Amino acid sequence: MSSNENLQYNSCVSRGICSVNPRTSALQNVLWLYLHMCAKYCLKLYEKQAIRSEIRLFILNTVAISVSNPQFTESCFMESMSKLRKILPDIINEHNKLFKTNDFKGENILESEIFHKCESIVNAIKFGEYIFRSFAENIPAKIRDLFKIMMIIAKSVSINLLDLESYDIMEDEAFLSLLKLINSINSENCSIDNLKEIIYFNAEYNTKLMDILNLEQEKRYGKQKISKISYTTTPSKAVLVVGSNIRELEDVLEALKETDIDVYTHDDMMVAHTFPKFSEYKSLKGQFGHGVENCLIDFATFPGPIILTKHSLHNIENLYRGRLFTTDMNFYKGVIQIENNDYSQVIKSANEAKGFKTGKICETVFVGYDYEKSIKLIEEKLNEKDYKKIVIIGLKDYTNEKKNYFEKLIKYLSDEILIISFSYNADKKNIICFNTCFDSYAVVRITQYLSDKNLPLEIFLPKCGRNTITEMIHFAKFKNNTVYIGECEPILINPSLINTLTDNFNIRTIENAKKDSENINKL
Repeated sequence: MSSNENLQYNSCVSRGICSVNPRTSALQNVLWLYLHMCAKYCLKLYEKQAIRSEIRLFILNTVAISVSNPQFTESCFMESMSKLRKILPDIINEHNKLFKTNDFKGENILESEIFHKCESIVNAIKFGEYIFRSFAENIPAKIRDLFKIMMIIAKSVSINLLDLESYDIMEDEAFLSLLKLINSINSENCSIDNLKEIIYFNAEYNTKLMDILNLEQEKRYGKQKISKISYTTTPSKAVLVVGSNIRELEDVLEALKETDIDVYTHDDMMVAHTFPKFSEYKSLKGQFGHGVENCLIDFATFPGPIILTKHSLHNIENLYRGRLFTTDMNFYKGVIQIENNDYSQVIKSANEAKGFKTGKICETVFVGYDYEKSIKLIEEKLNEKDYKKIVIIGLKDYTNEKKNYFEKLIKYLSDEILIISFSYNADKKNIICFNTCFDSYAVVRITQYLSDKNLPLEIFLPKCGRNTITEMIHFAKFKNNTVYIGECEPILINPSLINTLTDNFNIRTIENAKKDSENINKL
């Protein structure tokens, strides 16, 4: 995708908006203390199948917003605390009723010291800092880092469960597994081996959820295929849809189909263009912008309202207000919430905005893949030659540093190695390239297929996303697999966590192309 090739400005890094500040970290510590308490009682309620849907949604949404989120603000925390004050007493009282115990009444929790410590933001931050110090004094650093990995996995599972629920699919066993995961976090009586077992199990479960989600999407929208996607803009009023939940994009297109408003996708939402159903919407024009790393530029230059679908990982603190909308349960200052699929305010905003006056002709790219044809192509390649090893290169990271690294790596790799790349290409007989762009599941799906072969796999994941850690851990568990990770934004994976991953899960860091290729070429 040459429109992105020369773009080296990364607003995420340059403005420092992809790291966690101490105040945010303190509030997250407090929220996870309460989540741990909720999980403890909900696990018992689960035995009696007595968890109400609003409790389930609260837990899933709270986990989703409280981890690796640059937009987790003080208002998000206070909103979550307000809901906790209503939900937690009900959970405890329901528990007491079912298990015939009155050791602790739900109403008493509101009068307890733990809630009084969070009556104001200042006190909540102090309490969160106290929790951090307590963990630092009583829990070894290696254990704490494993807890952080568990939180990131919990976020991935929660978002995938919420996405599935948008298709009316309830995965109760996965939710039970999530409750057990939350209940294990920050426990003082956990060993490294025990936590690793929990992490492996939930990483695998998250991959299963991705499988189920993709099956449901193909059932609803048709099997994925290679599609022609344009970056051209046309003169018209316009709306930009951001994120990864294509079910919500469908709602937007349905709501706007009787209007003259055009719809563009951004970042991960490009995947929708690979499903045949979306080509039926004449208002869906193409892709706009360069992705999450450059959202400040992309959003500021888009001449219409922007819809942030659920759990979009974008920092909007420095953006203009009044044209930002979200379907999220927890929304941010200056962002207008969309409720009950009512897009009337979006339509009004689009009509009042200037829109694209003249439009601009840009490139057209081919993105996507056909799974069956891709597997057939790989099998034909494997039958042509007795390859000793397979190297898989995941989604592209749009930096010159990564581009130069993989160009050199591919050049240095032996002809005895089959290279399957989802981004970087080269003129070599032993390479197959699929331009799946933002579709991380395509990498997962084909890698899972190849993991059942007897050939060793060397798996590179250049681009970091919300499922990256679960993918790495899931693939690293296979006996013949070696997984490599590049540098990620600190909000997703900080350097300390990378060390924990390399020490505990057979995951390696990308170093330099010459050295890495020499190790891989040792057949």
